[in-house]
Amino acid sequence: MNRTTPGSDAVYKRLYAFPEMVEDLLRSLFPANALGVVDWTSLEKLPTERVGEDFRRRLGDAAWRVKVRPAGGDDRWLYLLVLLEFQSRNDRAMALRVLEYTAMLYLELARQGALDGGGRLPPVLPVVLYNGDAPWRAARDVAELIQEAGPALEPHQPSQRYALLDEQRAPADDLRELTRAVALIEQSQSADELARLAGLLVEWLRPPGRQELKRAFADWLWTLWRRLEAEEDEPPASAEELTLEEVRMTLEERVSRWPEPYIRQGIEQGIEQGLEQGLEQGIEQGLEQGVEQGLERQRALLRRQAAARFGANTAERLSARLRQEESQERLAEIGEAIVCCETGEDLLRQAGA
Repeated sequence: MNRTTPGSDAVYKRLYAFPEMVEDLLRSLFPANALGVVDWTSLEKLPTERVGEDFRRRLGDAAWRVKVRPAGGDDRWLYLLVLLEFQSRNDRAMALRVLEYTAMLYLELARQGALDGGGRLPPVLPVVLYNGDAPWRAARDVAELIQEAGPALEPHQPSQRYALLDEQRAPADDLRELTRAVALIEQSQSADELARLAGLLVEWLRPPGRQELKRAFADWLWTLWRRLEAEEDEPPASAEELTLEEVRMTLEERVSRWPEPYIRQGIEQGIEQGLEQGLEQGIEQGLEQGVEQGLERQRALLRRQAAARFGANTAERLSARLRQEESQERLAEIGEAIVCCETGEDLLRQAGA
């Protein structure tokens, strides 16, 4: 699904205004203890715009700070500044922009006198979340954008590298729950995938105190569904009053009716054929064709889902099993297994492949 439409930036700014989303993202990007000891309860959102002497300066899409005790350092706690940038298109100058935001933030801290006792600046971790359709190709370090100048000048050139999450291509199993949900939503192609993800989010966000985050995910899923259903005669109503649970049930209801257009198409084709070959035989033929078209599209969708999660080899092994399956209910169960299974082998066992 193309994610480059207007509004995706607002969705991400809303989601990553929650500290649990930032914590989940950093835990997904860095192995345990890679950042040292982190006090996740200290996560604090920072303003991303400052008014300078004669102009407004933007410091990135989202900024946070959190207390850490770096691995291999002394026992002192310090603040780590986290800068988040949300991208839907490749930006060749991304590394340069990140360096600019970092410099602006440092200048602001120095102006406020918010440095440590020795007048030193806090460390910065820039993170780019990319949801575009094409693979990310931009330089990850600003040093890559600078011409080679020889060993004498090289030490005097700036260098800063940002962390990247390319969500359309990220292996979902390598991510924690909330970041995995974001990646799987970005990789989704149909209403049934969104319905399964809504069910997973209901479970993952079950602990109390997460109502606003559930609301944000519910609105996002509903908006994506509206895009999927854009060609329907009656577009879905507003999601203003729907909870995540209600969005899940609505999507599941829509999925249960999913083959109907193909059956109707088959009936129409059958009636047309029936005018020449006999009405009864034509309708029966059309019904069979419509149902088979619906099943084949569902099989193709499951193959793509399996390839995205577990690779081409697992998808190829699953494909033979799917060709033998004629039950819509059983295909739906295999779809749920694709989302829930931890490994490709578990999927193939549950699918009976």
